[in-house]
This record gives sequence, structure tokens and C-alpha cells, in this order.
Amino acid sequence: MRKLSDFDLKLLQVFLAIVESGGFSAAQFALNMHQSTISTRMHDLEVRLGMTLCQRGRRGFRLTPDGQKVYALCKNLFESINSFENQIDNIRKVSHGHITLALTDNLATNPDCHIQQAIRAFCERHPKVTLETVVWDSQQIEMMLLDGKIELGITSSEVHKDGLIYTPLFSEHQSLYCSTCHPILSRAKPISIEYLGDYSLVDRGLSHHITPLSHQKTMPHIASTTNMEATAHLLLSGNFIGYLPDHYAAIWVQRGELAKITVPELEYEAEFHLTVMEKGEHSLAATKLINAILEKHHCVECCPS
Repeated sequence: MRKLSDFDLKLLQVFLAIVESGGFSAAQFALNMHQSTISTRMHDLEVRLGMTLCQRGRRGFRLTPDGQKVYALCKNLFESINSFENQIDNIRKVSHGHITLALTDNLATNPDCHIQQAIRAFCERHPKVTLETVVWDSQQIEMMLLDGKIELGITSSEVHKDGLIYTPLFSEHQSLYCSTCHPILSRAKPISIEYLGDYSLVDRGLSHHITPLSHQKTMPHIASTTNMEATAHLLLSGNFIGYLPDHYAAIWVQRGELAKITVPELEYEAEFHLTVMEKGEHSLAATKLINAILEKHHCVECCPS
């Protein structure tokens, strides 16, 4: 193969995305390409390398032995390129490059969340940085951080993972809600936990108990989700009881579509944290965004740079 060109690097990036997505079809979203274009790019790469990198068919997608070696080399190559770009930024003392900020869902209506103000301040100070925001559940953000695929995220995890630093930013109050046509509202007041056992609950689709009702074996948990948007849809259907942040539920309460089920002992506070790797050096751009987030939430604790 000749010396690497920009075209070769683009082909290798396509290959990397295919492998990490688990196949050609799954890579369409990550690459924003049609599957036929992805297939053509892979064919071009295999011709240029003079080897078969993967096999696809009825048995699914899998790498050849050569493909596994090339994938490992690709990962090292692009990690080295990212490291080089970050170090150049630090030498120039100018924030360039690209940052991915991962958020848990439905934070924008929380009056104590100042992520918007932090992004505004960051973009005004560093207009050359491209910023991508994604919405994932906390466990996914943590795994992406530990894999080195992102540098910072906003998480709400009851169980903190080794290797990550969690800096408290803000919290939200979570209460039980249901549709205003739900039959529990016709029960005698006050509503007790015993009443709740007669109805279906939307549980959080997590591996640990995050809500006061998650561990209640008497509750029929026939639906689960990891995000507030999906929970809201289920509650508005009229079939379920579940937790929502008060700030997020307010719009439907005002419309008369949702009602709060007042059981004070079952309400709880969810804490949100700026989450980063415990070890490793951040890019200059990421460090500036981290500092902006901490500043706007009046945090004096600093994350490693």
C-alpha cells in the first residue's frame, strides 16, 4: 500500500465505524451513509490494502483474522491522531477541535441546571471548537467515558463506578405521577403504598434500585425505561404509575393531563454530576468546557486537566 492519504484515512474511519457499530446496516446511522455507499467504501479499502477484512452474509458480520489486526491498528492510529491534535492545541494555547458532551435526558426544564449558560459562555470564548451534544442514559455515558470515547458527561447514577470522578452540580425532585384518568385517583385519600400494589408501575430499566419503589416485589413492574421521555408517554397512556421530575411533569400537570400522587415517603432527590475520567489528560477544549460547567454551577471543586 502507498503512503496513507486523506482518502485512505476516510476509508479506515468507515471501517472503524462498521466494526464498532457491529455491521454495515448498523453503521448507517453513525456514518450518515447509505448501506450501498458503505459497501463500496469497504470494497475500496480492501482493494487498496490487498486483503479481506470482514465477512458478511447469513451468518452475520464478522472480522477476518486480518481484519482484527487492521482494526487494532486503526484504533491505535486514530487515538494517536487525536492525541497529536490535543497536544498541538495545548502548545498553541488555543481551543480547537471537537468535543462531545453527553447528557442524561430532559434536563432543560430544571431551573437548577445551567448547562445552557455554560455552553453559551464556552462558545463565546472558544468559537472555533465544534460541539456535539448527545442524550444517553447514565450507564451508557459512564461506559463511553471508561472506554475513552468521550471526555465528559452529565450523569445521575446512584452507584458510582471506579475510575470516574463525579462532581455534584444540581439535583431534581422526583415524585409519583399518573394520568388524570387513572383509577387510583378515585381511591380514598391519603393514598398509601398498599394502594399502589394494585396498579402497574413504570420502573427504571437499570441494574440497581434507583427509586424508592424499585425494590418493592409486590409492585407489578410490567414496563420499564431508562429515560423520562418514554416514562411520560407511558404515564400519559393512562395505564401506569411512575416517577417523573417535578420540573418535567409540570407542563402536563398544568394542562390537566397528569396528576401528582402525593406519597411523601416515596418521593426522592436525584443528584446530577459532572463526570470525567479519574486518570488521563483532557484536551484543552474539554478542560475549558469543564471549567465553564463548574463555574456556572458555582462549583469550586476542579476536575483533573
